[in-house]
Amino acid sequence: MLRPTRWCDGHLDLAYLALRGHDLLAEVDDPHARCVSLPALARGRVRTVLGTIFTERGPEAAGTPWGYDALDPQSAFNAGVRQLEWYESMERAGHLRIVRSCADLGSPAPLRVVLLMEGADPIRSPEDVAWWHERGVRVVGLTWALGSRHAGGNGAHGGLTALGRETVAAMDEHLLLHDASHLADAALDDLLDASPRAVVASHSNCRALVDERQRHLRDDQIASIAARGGVIGLNLYGSFLAHGREATLDDAIAHIRRVASIAGRDRCCLGSDLDGGFTPMQVPEGVRGPDQFDALDAGLAADGWTDLERESFAWGAWDRTLRATCLT
Repeated sequence: MLRPTRWCDGHLDLAYLALRGHDLLAEVDDPHARCVSLPALARGRVRTVLGTIFTERGPEAAGTPWGYDALDPQSAFNAGVRQLEWYESMERAGHLRIVRSCADLGSPAPLRVVLLMEGADPIRSPEDVAWWHERGVRVVGLTWALGSRHAGGNGAHGGLTALGRETVAAMDEHLLLHDASHLADAALDDLLDASPRAVVASHSNCRALVDERQRHLRDDQIASIAARGGVIGLNLYGSFLAHGREATLDDAIAHIRRVASIAGRDRCCLGSDLDGGFTPMQVPEGVRGPDQFDALDAGLAADGWTDLERESFAWGAWDRTLRATCLT
């Protein structure tokens, strides 16, 4: 059995972790508390990631480097810029390279980072889309769980707002890729109606295998994303893999298997969300770090996936989708 030559992780909150005070250049001191670091990514042959610009709304979050006052678009913009500037400083120091074109996906080092804005409130108006694109953002999810000025979220239901529809049109004009993870059902329906372009779910699992929360995708939503040429990234958070018990590696494989049965094996990929608000101890044993992703590959091999299909899951599906949708 050939192991994948490399991995692409479709969802890591690198700047958020750094702003929380974690040194991503150093090995992790306590692997029970955190697992993501640049050394761990390198050991795991993770060559490309979708690195987020994650901002959180609300009075409690507003006092943090990543938080903002929901009533103040400028504070959201400032919170997003702080994370953007972290990525840019890491690029200047040679620790990563921001992916702005297909050519940037090439060599194995340093780490390639596709910027994914998780929650679009840093986009103050549709005119801001051009600025964020110029600075390197290539993928945008209109909201995090709590909703945004643009769309309802999985924890605050509702469709696209009027501003959200204008932002979607501006995103399409600049060839930004839409991320459906965290969208409320009504917002995802509206997005699919408002835009003809590809949609991905960077870090979402199957609602049929977990529960009825809108954080997870219905089977018909998985089919719609695949029909648009998008992909679905497996989220490794245990509570998103199994309901009411500790999740296992078999549960992760079961979610991949179900997505593949609906969308095809070429639409399955990884969006681990590791350390994104949960610890490695809340992830199935065996995949508690980016240097353990080969356990997923072994599970797919045992499930009958060919070498080429497993290579596609590890990195090829993300690579093809990014090249076809938001990179030139």
